[in-house]
Amino acid sequence: MPSGREAAITRSVIDVSHWEYPIDFKKMAADGIVAVIAKATQGACGIDETYASYKEAAAPYKLLWGSYHFGTGSEVDVQVEHYLSTTKPNDFELVCLDFQPNPNGPTMTLVQARDFVVLLQDRTDRYPVLYGGYWLKESLDGRVDDLLTKCPLWLAQYGPKPVLPVGWKKYTLWQYTDGHEGSPPHTVSGIGPCDRSQFRGTIAQLRKQWPFT
Repeated sequence: MPSGREAAITRSVIDVSHWEYPIDFKKMAADGIVAVIAKATQGACGIDETYASYKEAAAPYKLLWGSYHFGTGSEVDVQVEHYLSTTKPNDFELVCLDFQPNPNGPTMTLVQARDFVVLLQDRTDRYPVLYGGYWLKESLDGRVDDLLTKCPLWLAQYGPKPVLPVGWKKYTLWQYTDGHEGSPPHTVSGIGPCDRSQFRGTIAQLRKQWPFT
C-alpha cells in the first residue's frame, strides 16, 4: 500500500458522559469532530443522565452517533435489555460494550462479556464494538477468544503506539488520550480535555464504515 494512503489518520472521534457536561455541540462540530460515542447505561439499571440530552443536542450537526454500555458483574441478560431499551439504536448508530474494571462494585468477567456479545448479537444481528485496554488483555491471559475477536476493537491505550490484545490484527478505533495522558490533541472546543480516538483512514472512510457492523 502506498505510504500516502497509510498516512491517513482521522482524530475526529470523541466519547463523552456526564463528566463532560455541559457540551457546546456547535463549537465541538466546528472544531472538526464528526463522531460522538456517549455513555448510555451501566450495569443492570444505571442510566447516564446526560445521554438523551446529548443526543438531542447533537442531532442538528449530522454527527455520526454511538452509545456505550459500561459492563458490570450483574446479570448479563438484564444488562443487555437495559442497554437496548434505553438507547433503541437504529442501524446507523454504533453500539458498544465498555469492558473495564468497575470501581463501584463487581466487575464484568470475560465469560460475562462473551454472554453479553452473544445476547446482543441475537437481539440486533450485529456484534457490538468492544472497548478495552489492559483489563481486556489481562483477562484474555494470552488466549485468543474466537467470539470476542468478531467484535470491532476500540482500543484504550495512552502510550505512543497501539499494542493490540491477543487475537486482533487491527484496531477499529484507538482511544489515544483521556484528555491528559497520551499524544495530542487532547482538547475539543466546546468541551475542553476529553477522551479522543483515532480511526485509520479518512473522514469519508469513517463515514462509510460507521457503525462498523
